[in-house]
Amino acid sequence: MRSSRLIVYALRERPLVPLAPLDGRRAAAYRRPMRGWRPRVVLLVGILLAGCASVGAPLVGERGIAVTGSGRVSLPPDTAVLDAGVEAREPQLADATAEVDRLMRAVLARVKAAGVRDTDVRTTTYAIEPIAEPRQPADTGVRIAGYQVSNVVQVRTRDVAGLGRIVDAAVAAGANVVRNVHFTIDDPALAEAEARALAMKDAAARAQQLAAAAGVKLGRLLAVTESSPFRPITL
Repeated sequence: MRSSRLIVYALRERPLVPLAPLDGRRAAAYRRPMRGWRPRVVLLVGILLAGCASVGAPLVGERGIAVTGSGRVSLPPDTAVLDAGVEAREPQLADATAEVDRLMRAVLARVKAAGVRDTDVRTTTYAIEPIAEPRQPADTGVRIAGYQVSNVVQVRTRDVAGLGRIVDAAVAAGANVVRNVHFTIDDPALAEAEARALAMKDAAARAQQLAAAAGVKLGRLLAVTESSPFRPITL
């Protein structure tokens, strides 16, 4: 998780009242792409520039101005992620685990044959849940009718265009759980740096505009701290 920055400039004249920091943004819901639709990952950065009067002891005695700025970078995703797995219900636990194991072996074989690397598959869920029979008035306890066993793995692929083929392969092999499909950037560091630079530039321009409107001049940069978090979203 990344955060926005707090930038503080000194003023040579009277201070202005600091503005409120940027509100957090909710990540968009991810869905499997429709034909003709091209997802894009957007990185958002919020920058808060604030005067010393609003940040406490380290800047006591200084006067400042507070503004907010933002930076946005949009780029096509290079990685698709999904959860795929198997759930089975049987009266006997051994039968349920055996069925899940058999089907998961087939699912993993088909997914890897579709081009997914071993290092891009990891187990996220393995669960065993007893299934209780409907309770009757005369019952004095819970009676177990069977067991549900589930095994789910997370699959990452850099073949974004081939995601549908991977899903089809998993389902054909016996997967009855496919969920949490989303798109991302494998290494967002460069895009995040660009978004931060844009946010800094935007915030500095806003500070300069407010200072000019108030008849004051910006002085030196006083402080930089981390603030509200941001996340990549898919459009």
